[in-house]
Amino acid sequence: MKKLIPALVAALLLANAAAADVPPPPPPKGKKYVSVTNEVVLGKDVTGHVFVQQVSSGFGAPQFAHEKLELTAGQAKAVDAGGQRSFVSLFAVPQDVAKGFKTDAELFEALKANKVKGAHRLNFASTATVSNQVKGKSVKWTHTVAAIDAKTGMKVKVEGEGYEEPKTNPKKEGSAVPFKGVAAGLAVTAGVLLGGFWLAGRARRKVQSCAAG
Repeated sequence: MKKLIPALVAALLLANAAAADVPPPPPPKGKKYVSVTNEVVLGKDVTGHVFVQQVSSGFGAPQFAHEKLELTAGQAKAVDAGGQRSFVSLFAVPQDVAKGFKTDAELFEALKANKVKGAHRLNFASTATVSNQVKGKSVKWTHTVAAIDAKTGMKVKVEGEGYEEPKTNPKKEGSAVPFKGVAAGLAVTAGVLLGGFWLAGRARRKVQSCAAG
């Protein structure tokens, strides 16, 4: 645990540097930062759930915004763009559970507190590292929810330019993750987040500059 603290501090320092407009650390060799636009599609056999988009913003105690999304099998639905200090998730709530809440506001509060039984969550990245072979500074990824299992959650297939399947941990499930792996994961996560913050901030500054001109 003592060794983990410096890595956590480093990640926080990188995130704070983003607010100070410091360029992000370089991405891995052969990679680059891009912004990601996400959309979600339901498989034809996915039924019986209510879908809620959650957008959290800010550091420390984040602010939350919720919205029910009407998803139709086979039809792509864009989710919030996310961005600087903004993170987007999609909750799948069993219909019977959702009916137990008198209002949407009550459901949203329960989701905020992670107190909705049977709810499953899908997170979206607004920034990613992709191969240098990908042209442009932005990509679009489509998340197809193929199935929702009560125990294992949402089975999702992601497709889009530059997307790569996450590398799986070869160690047996339930085994401890070595500190080096944790530190590396924190470094990569912080780098991607910082890259996203910087990209978003730079785009915002360009808009402000144009407006001033």
